[in-house]
Amino acid sequence: MKKKMRNWAELPEELLVLTANKITLFEDFLSFSGVCRSWRSVAINDNFKGSEQIPWLMLSDKNKPDERQFVSLRKGGVIRTVNLPEVRGKRCLETLGWLVTVAEDGEINLLHPFTRVQINLPHVTTFKNYHMRICDKNMSFIRKAVLSARPEESKDYALVVAYGDSGYVGFWRPGDKSWTDVRISLLYFRDIIFHGGLFYGVVGRAFVFAFDVWGPDPTRTWIALQAPVMYTGGGMKEQLFIVESKGVLLMVIQDLSIPKFRDDRYYVPGGTNRSRVDYRTPRFQVFGAALRGKGEWAEITSLADNALFLGDNASFSVDASRFPGIKANCIYYTDEYWEFLKWEGILRHTGVYSLEDGSKTPCYEEKSFNPICPPLWVNPSSF
Repeated sequence: MKKKMRNWAELPEELLVLTANKITLFEDFLSFSGVCRSWRSVAINDNFKGSEQIPWLMLSDKNKPDERQFVSLRKGGVIRTVNLPEVRGKRCLETLGWLVTVAEDGEINLLHPFTRVQINLPHVTTFKNYHMRICDKNMSFIRKAVLSARPEESKDYALVVAYGDSGYVGFWRPGDKSWTDVRISLLYFRDIIFHGGLFYGVVGRAFVFAFDVWGPDPTRTWIALQAPVMYTGGGMKEQLFIVESKGVLLMVIQDLSIPKFRDDRYYVPGGTNRSRVDYRTPRFQVFGAALRGKGEWAEITSLADNALFLGDNASFSVDASRFPGIKANCIYYTDEYWEFLKWEGILRHTGVYSLEDGSKTPCYEEKSFNPICPPLWVNPSSF
């Protein structure tokens, strides 16, 4: 007698909840939700409880301005394609799985790329120091944007943005009608992260502030006073990233080649022969400092089992030993530096840099590239 197959859609809800709670990777949780309607219902009601995740790479196509593809490095390809007309023609910055979108007319929003929930933020002109901007492009006015918590998980959160070429930050909390401006430094911010209830920002030549925006009078504290020795070669421009990794504040220096023609002449914006410009990432340096007290930067030559994912707005540290296919002691990077992205005709690369031997390998080959929204690491959450 032929055995009757069990209908997966009729499994008890408590069993499905138990199964969902055992899933550790968001992309597997996504597959779980796609089995049938009842499984998806459990997935939505029992939101993903996994901890550390591998970020996905969000790609945009200049020929499909409303479409975004999400690439899983673990699975080696596109795992999801989403239609997002809300991001057309806008610059995107990622923070905790949300996109901060900035339009040329100065409109700013928080957008969840999978649920398409959108939170309207105050207009760029509500910054008190908006008149101090050097660039006349609203899309490049905001340099960094960082959430303290996911809006879907907490009502008590703040969004901090670094803007312009000054040491000002603006912060917004739910219900605010305008941005609150605070001057933290005389120098402009290179990067900002949130950790342990505080925002950390690196300014100038690797000086680090910890600052608190929760009280009536935001406070600040120096963390690292000594700037590390930096490599600077001809035609180089440094970009700095800060990443928290197991209680240590890491700063990564990326030496960016100023775009050059292939006959070794340096690129000048507005010049000719743009199609011949090549832009590559030569190397990285990693330094560490304690998160408590005032300390000095010390160079780190190995990340051990960890891997870093560096992006223009958000960077991540993961334990590579937990994720097959992710290379330990390596830096996954996207060439999305906004100052260079504004220049057309530049060849860009997404790659993996080995701290062990300095080698570089491709990360994922993009077929088409949208200069307004370059490849972006996204920390997946919800759907």
